[in-house]
Amino acid sequence: MQMLAPAKINLSLDVLGRRDDGYHQVSMVMQTIALFDRVHVEEVSRSGVFLSGGSSEAPPDRSNLVYRAAALVLARAGRTGGVAIDLVKNIPVAAGLAGGSSDAAITIKLMNRLLGLGWSLAEMEALAAELGSDVPFLIRGGTALASGRGEQLTALPAAPTFWLVVVKPPFGASTPRVYQALGAPPYPGGQHREGATAKVMAALAAGSYGALIAAVGNDLEQVTIGWHQELQELKEALVRHGCDRALMSGSGPTILGFTEHEDVARQAAQAIEQSAYWSGYGVWVAKTLTEQEGNEG
Repeated sequence: MQMLAPAKINLSLDVLGRRDDGYHQVSMVMQTIALFDRVHVEEVSRSGVFLSGGSSEAPPDRSNLVYRAAALVLARAGRTGGVAIDLVKNIPVAAGLAGGSSDAAITIKLMNRLLGLGWSLAEMEALAAELGSDVPFLIRGGTALASGRGEQLTALPAAPTFWLVVVKPPFGASTPRVYQALGAPPYPGGQHREGATAKVMAALAAGSYGALIAAVGNDLEQVTIGWHQELQELKEALVRHGCDRALMSGSGPTILGFTEHEDVARQAAQAIEQSAYWSGYGVWVAKTLTEQEGNEG
């Protein structure tokens, strides 16, 4: 039994403050896109989790979120049998695209079905929250408001379909380090401000692509781009090559170029790929996904 694990992007990311538990209070709009890993799961007679595939950056060992997700499902379900899982990676690692979180979410969904556990989406989301802040969202995907530390989810109207040029530099960004460097004030407290999230939600309610790309924003951009000025140059290059707007996803360093048109996205992607200046950068083209489109395959 197998499923596709979609990447996610942030249409907004507002950091509201630093919490006492060490996490940050956030308000963000998340969106799944058609850039996928693939997870295959089957029952085996041996007891335990047997993970293969992955990549050098996401090795098939106990540190992998897929392994941790499978072990958690077996333990919570009280099952003594085992599962063999093969993970095919395509989503870049440490890119702000939640590939590992998506792999874990899809593992939970597959094992729920394969083992006949009968868990609801809400039950799977609660289990997913034990693995990381992004994992619950990726149980359903689509478009959602995420609050708290990212695990409190509210479904939103589907975003207008648009295309993205996804560009991953040949370096990563440590999410904890980026948040720490932001220097957010304690939460609750600090000065209230209207961030990008409220504007993005209004644009989604109106179904307006133009309003949406005008509204997108990311509080963490200032930190990661401050460390890597070439990311600002990359944003400008994507716009020069036809994208309507460019934005960093999550804690970065992946940069997204937005356009309504697939041909524009492919032309911009080709321009980046063919430029010697951006040698070593990974480039993909993907469109937005709705929750209903699912991840079978």
